[in-house]
Amino acid sequence: MNETSTKILNSNSNYDKWGAEAFLFKEQWFGFDVIKKLRSPKKYRIKDIDNELRTNRTVTESRLLVAAKKAGVKTPIVFEVNLEDTSIIMEDIDGILVKEWLKNNLEIEDKIELVKSIGSNVGILHANDIIHGDLTTSNILKQDEDLYFIDFGLGKISQAIEDKAVDILLMKKCFTSTHTELEKEFFFAFQEGYKITMQQAISVFKRAAKAEARARHLKEDQVIIHYLVS
Repeated sequence: MNETSTKILNSNSNYDKWGAEAFLFKEQWFGFDVIKKLRSPKKYRIKDIDNELRTNRTVTESRLLVAAKKAGVKTPIVFEVNLEDTSIIMEDIDGILVKEWLKNNLEIEDKIELVKSIGSNVGILHANDIIHGDLTTSNILKQDEDLYFIDFGLGKISQAIEDKAVDILLMKKCFTSTHTELEKEFFFAFQEGYKITMQQAISVFKRAAKAEARARHLKEDQVIIHYLVS
């Protein structure tokens, strides 16, 4: 959720943000504090294609949020889906981005334990064929002792090992770029948690290592040492 403050439309929102594909508004909905996620039209796209894309992503994201919650991974409650304006009204989670929490001056052991928990949750998602699509510490909220996964806008349902490997690579890249000082420790902890809940973990790790080696023009054995494949 790398957003910048902005305002659009004639809204009563007191909290407005935008990301690559959607605007977020903090509102009241029948007495509940909610976030309204609105996918606005993109002028650079052909209108019919844009409408179809925004509708499909809105439907998919709402279904994934519900599916993840049913699988046992905490996500915001979806209250309403409006396909006319391609918006989702969902629970407003009063938490801190994991990205920021991990940067706090905390015990390393606490950070490692949290990252391991992230891995366990991602393992549950993948065991249920839920692909997040934008898996970073910016798309996970920490509220007290709970983790909430957000922003499934690029996600999908898929049994493919390759798709699950892409999620793993996204998280590895996040650790490298955002949490550099502990990137190796975090990635190992993440994998340890993932292996607890994902039966096919080793197959996913092997596919991720292969894809990473290919992308970085390295031999696979230069990369596989960073993955828990035994």
